[in-house]
Order: sequence, then structure tokens, then C-alpha cells
Amino acid sequence: MSQSAPLQMIRADIAVSEFDRWMGSRGLADADHALHCLLTESFGELAPRPFRALFPRGGTTGTLYGYGPAGAVALQDAAGLFACPLQSKIIPAGSLDSKPMPSEWQAGQRLGFEVRIRPVIRRSRRAYSHPGREFDAFQYEAEQQPKGETPRSREAVYTDWLSRQLEGRSGARLESATLQSFQRTRAYRKRNTIYSEGPDALMRGELVITDGSAFAALLAGGVGRHRAYGYGMLLLRPAGHALRG
Repeated sequence: MSQSAPLQMIRADIAVSEFDRWMGSRGLADADHALHCLLTESFGELAPRPFRALFPRGGTTGTLYGYGPAGAVALQDAAGLFACPLQSKIIPAGSLDSKPMPSEWQAGQRLGFEVRIRPVIRRSRRAYSHPGREFDAFQYEAEQQPKGETPRSREAVYTDWLSRQLEGRSGARLESATLQSFQRTRAYRKRNTIYSEGPDALMRGELVITDGSAFAALLAGGVGRHRAYGYGMLLLRPAGHALRG
């Protein structure tokens, strides 16, 4: 990411009732897939990815966070061209805010983070009849355990999975992580297709930057799979502090 075009962090409101109405009009059953479609259709190639959507239980307004190449003004201009009237109500232009992220990151810097992940592994065609099939990393490891042995905890397996994701991109080293919440969710990635079911986990912890340029790329690209569908966005915080807001 060059200094002339820093990565932008985006924040915007999501009108829940309008979003639900739009999903119904399009026959969309998966909110993550729907948000992927909404952002692509509203902002085109400027759509923030990765992103994270927060929907307070029973609330009328959700919050969208994302990383992308464009700031609020450019996104407002794009939505003015591409978004339909209902889509414009879902993410009101006036609620769009942005800030540039640092263009340089210092190796050795410790940061806190929160990230929503889909901790899956893919097995080869040779190993399974379904090429490229995804498996819950915890479930897969548990099934490989010899009979009678106690498998590792879900938190331990997902922590190792996250550590490999960070170190595989050569940008950061995981120092600690805790599993904040877990559920299994259905995922649709195309309309009128069979869904897949898999893990949906929220993790918090601390990391240490090992390479500044690689970390910038990691932040812009996200962690793990399904990054264009609401997973993998690293929300940063000071090390040693709880995440708020």
C-alpha cells in the first residue's frame, strides 16, 4: 500500500429493516452473502473487503466496518451511481465515515485484535470424493484422534489455526488468543445453490508484527477463507486493553 493511497478503514450504519426487506426481495437467505452482494452492487470495485458487520440483538441499526482502497467520499460517489434506492436506504450515504490506516507498521509492535473467522481446512481430491471440500478444523482433528484419547479443546485448535494463518502470510506472530463465541452457520455463496455448514468463531487476542509490509498486506487482505463474506477482518486495539464499541 503506497503512501499516496493508504488503506482506508470504513464505518457505516446498516438499516436492519431495510436490509431484511431487500434480502427478501432478492430471495437471499444468508446475511453474509447478502452483504457481499450489497457492497459489490453499491460500490463496485471500491467495495470494502474484508468487512465485518455487527447486528445488535433486537436493534434497528447495525454497523459495518471494512478495509478498502476508497474513503467515504469516493464510496458515496460510487453509491450515487450504482446503488438502487432501497440499497441507498440500507447504507445511508451520510453515515459513511473513513480514516486512513498507517502506511508503515513497525516490526516488533504488539497489538490487540478481534477477528471473526471461519476456521476450516480443505482436503484434496485424493483424500475425499468431494474436491476442495471444507472441514471444521476442530471436528477434523477430533476425528483423527485414536479411540479413547481426549481431543484438544475447540479454543486450542482454533488458536493454532489462526496462528498458522498469520504466520503463513509472514506478517505477524500470534501471542495469545481466546475463543469468545462459536456457532455453526449455513453459508450460501451463490444464489439457488446448496448451502454449506461450518464454524463461525469470534476470537480476541494479541499479536506481534514481524514484517511491516507483510502486515499491511495481511490487514488489507484479511485472515483465512470467506474474507469477502464478513470474515477475516482484523479489528485492532491497544495491547492489554479490552475492545469496546
